[in-house]
Amino acid sequence: MVLSLHERQRQNCFLHLRSLLEPLMTDAEAFFIQVGGIKTVRVLSCCPEAAPMIRRQLAWSLTEPVPNPDATLVLWREKVDASFHQRVLGIGVEDDGSGDNLILALREGDGIQPFGEVSYENHTANLTDGDCSFYCVESFAAEEWIKEGHLFVHWLYRLADTPTSHLVHGACIGLDGKGILLCARGQRGKSTLAVTAMLRGFEYVSDDYLILEKSAEALAASPIYSIITLSPRMYTALYDDLDKARFVCNNARKDKYVFDISGYGSALRRAYPVRLCIFPEIEPSLTQAVIEPCSAVQKGRAITHLVHSTVLQMQAQGDAGTVRKLIAMLQDLPFYSMRLCPDIYANVETLREFLLSCR
Repeated sequence: MVLSLHERQRQNCFLHLRSLLEPLMTDAEAFFIQVGGIKTVRVLSCCPEAAPMIRRQLAWSLTEPVPNPDATLVLWREKVDASFHQRVLGIGVEDDGSGDNLILALREGDGIQPFGEVSYENHTANLTDGDCSFYCVESFAAEEWIKEGHLFVHWLYRLADTPTSHLVHGACIGLDGKGILLCARGQRGKSTLAVTAMLRGFEYVSDDYLILEKSAEALAASPIYSIITLSPRMYTALYDDLDKARFVCNNARKDKYVFDISGYGSALRRAYPVRLCIFPEIEPSLTQAVIEPCSAVQKGRAITHLVHSTVLQMQAQGDAGTVRKLIAMLQDLPFYSMRLCPDIYANVETLREFLLSCR
C-alpha cells in the first residue's frame, strides 16, 4: 500500500517521530562510518544491544568521530505492525492491510516521491528526512535483524550514489595491487572464489557488496562490511582455513552462516585499483579452471550480470541512470571469462598464475 502525503503531512510525520525519539536519543551510542571515500556517517543507536551487531558487521567501515558528518542514521526498536504509521508517525490514514509493505511518499503535483517504508513482513521501518534517516526494528535477535543479510544496505546504497561512485553487488580481490572485479549474479561462484582467495593470501575488498569510485585515472573499490555468508557445504570445505573467523548467526532462512572476518584485516584493501573484470561460471565437468578473454557477447553478459544483480538487490529496477553509470564505469576495462572447476583451491591457484602472468 502507498500513502501519498502532502509536504505539511510529511513534516508533521517527522515532528511526531522526533518527539517520540528525543528521550531515547539522550543516551544513544554513536558510531561513525566511512562510506568508501565518499561520506562520513553518524549512527545513533538508541538500543545498547544493537552495538555488538553494528561492530561485527561494519568493523571495516568504522571511523573516528567527526564534528560535521555528511548524514545521520537513528536506530531504535519498536513494534512494527499495521498501527505503526498512526502510533509512531502520527499519520491518521487507515492502512487497509492489503500488502506486506507500506510505502510513504511525498505528493508533488502529479507525481510522488517515496521517503519511507514500513515492512510488516520483515518487521522493520526506514524513513529519510533530508540528510537524516530513521531505521526501526522490532527485534535485535541477530537472525531477525539481518534478514536481508547486511545491515542498512539500502540506506548505504543511497548514500554512495554520487556522479562518480556507486554501491554494487559484486566481489573484489587481487594480488600486488592488481584488483579483479568479479561480475556475476548469485550462485555463480564469485563469493566462494573471493573468500577462498583471501584465505590463500590474496588481497581482499569484498565478496558481496562494495563501493566503486571512478576517477579520471582509475576505477577503485572499497569495502563496507566485515562479514561473509557461507553455505554449510562451503563452511565445511573451508573449515581448516577459517581460524580467524567468528560465527555471528544463521541467516533468517537458516541456509547460510554469517561470519565476522575482521580478523583478516591484514588482507583488506581500501581504494583498491580495479585493473580487470572476471566473469565466473561453474562447470562441474572441468578438472582445471580456464581463464580466457571475453568475447563482446560475454563482456555484455558480464556487465549485465553485475548491473542486474545490483539493481535487483537494491530494489532499483527501472533506474536508467544507475544502469548508464555502471556501464560507463566498467566498459573500458578488460574482461575475462573464468570457468570454475569443482576444486575451489585449484580455482584460486589458476587465478594466481593468471594474475602473476599479467603485466
